[in-house]
Amino acid sequence: MASLLLMSLYTYAGNLYLTGNPSDVSPATAGAICLAGGGSDDEWSDGWKYMLQKANGGDVVIIRADGSRGGYENWIYKDPDNHSFPKVNSVRTILLKHAADANVPSLVEAVKNSELIFFAGGDQYTYERWLKGSKLGDAIEFAMKYRHVPIGGTSAGMAILGGIDYTAAYPGPTKKEGSEEQLVTGDDVLKDPTAKFVDLRRDFLSPPFLKKVVTDTHFSQRHRQPRILGFMARAVYNGYDDLSVVTVKGIAADEGTAYCFDEKGSGKVFGKNSVFFLKGNMPIERIQPGISLHWPGNHKAVSVYEIKGNHPSATFDISTWAGNGGKDQYWWVDGTNPALPFFGFN
Repeated sequence: MASLLLMSLYTYAGNLYLTGNPSDVSPATAGAICLAGGGSDDEWSDGWKYMLQKANGGDVVIIRADGSRGGYENWIYKDPDNHSFPKVNSVRTILLKHAADANVPSLVEAVKNSELIFFAGGDQYTYERWLKGSKLGDAIEFAMKYRHVPIGGTSAGMAILGGIDYTAAYPGPTKKEGSEEQLVTGDDVLKDPTAKFVDLRRDFLSPPFLKKVVTDTHFSQRHRQPRILGFMARAVYNGYDDLSVVTVKGIAADEGTAYCFDEKGSGKVFGKNSVFFLKGNMPIERIQPGISLHWPGNHKAVSVYEIKGNHPSATFDISTWAGNGGKDQYWWVDGTNPALPFFGFN
């Protein structure tokens, strides 16, 4: 009897894993977007409660492309860490191993029947390449735009939810210590924000209110403050018709921290660290191929609003780009010395 129960609770079909009830339910849901900076989901578990409440007891789908089933199914369905998660009907994991998986009917059907979709971390370029133009990608887009399904992502999963995505398609010039992996650091981007490795695209998944927003993750932990300024400058350099230096925006999340907002744009920061909301404020003085970024703006180039996680009264309305309970800052880049551009803040 115990083995039969276990089989009914945990089943596997191809690249689709299931924990919970295999029969579909279709409760009414409320749309939301959650952007998480990576690290431990336990540290922003209240953000998960926020999403799960909007899923209303339905079916959760986790999408990942890192080669592992991961532990989200048990973590959400059984709540072993006592986060007081709302009960759900099931949790499925879609494990993408090949580009062709994004057109497998059973995986597409799982997304079509879902009441919450969440992208795990990994490689955002894999998500971009495999999902864009696929049946699975179309089903995710439809769920977000028309079915009012809450959608979230952490690390690479957050990266693909910006309206302007940094794809990580190309290696950077900096080698990771003790590894052959080549990174794209803040210094690399400031020294040449027009370089090939600063690859931004706008043709995949654009959640509401995020069309002009570029995202970054693992933010303070990996000292990526200069990097997102370079991304924002590159977005302006790309010449998008609807974008200018004073309309380009950024959202950057620390590890263990997430920003979640509802269909009207009202949102809150969950977790132990910070989320940063950036907006271009002053003209870029120099951005051209092969030369460092120069965006001093009288030390007010980019306005920044920082909100600490789980602040009881702090909120951020993404529809008006205004917050309460946080801290105002300005960031800038002095590229006078092309070999050593300086990131500053006040």
